[in-house]
Amino acid sequence: MRTLIVVLLVLLSQIARAQPRDYPRDIFNTGDTVSGTKPFPSYDPYRLTQLYGKRHEIELQMFDTINEAALRRDKKLRYDLSLYGKDLGYIPSLAAAHYKWVFGDKSSLNWLIAEDKKNGFGADSLTMLVFAYMDEWDKTIRALKQRDAYLSRGPGGATGEILYRAIEIRKRLYGVDRFRKAWEAVTTK
Repeated sequence: MRTLIVVLLVLLSQIARAQPRDYPRDIFNTGDTVSGTKPFPSYDPYRLTQLYGKRHEIELQMFDTINEAALRRDKKLRYDLSLYGKDLGYIPSLAAAHYKWVFGDKSSLNWLIAEDKKNGFGADSLTMLVFAYMDEWDKTIRALKQRDAYLSRGPGGATGEILYRAIEIRKRLYGVDRFRKAWEAVTTK
């Protein structure tokens, strides 16, 4: 029994020595070999929350980049979109559907319409912004108009702001007169 206690004490002392309080920062720099990133200067247990918040920001930037490529009809993004595919994340996938639609995948618009309706009209949906960029004048305008009818009955908040922004983007891209004519021509039933 005494031998067992001595062995355990020796093992515990070795384990305690193997865990210094300040680890060398360069051992926590996986990104250096991949992309040349620099290690964080110190350990911070709250950093994960900060990085996760930036992930959302990056997804929104990807969303904008893909939508712009679709507007420009830039085929250079095709390879990257096929390479990253479903790993893009939900927000960029909305823009990727727009991109695919521009280059002939007409089912992508139906997927976007379904995504827009999935959580109800009160949801904060970036599909409305995708509709703002699309040069399609029936289904997308109908979807925006349905949102407008829903929001005019009371709820607003962020969804109302996104809808307003989508309508303004559409007018700037394609002209106020063209938008107004399409808005008046589309029924929501």
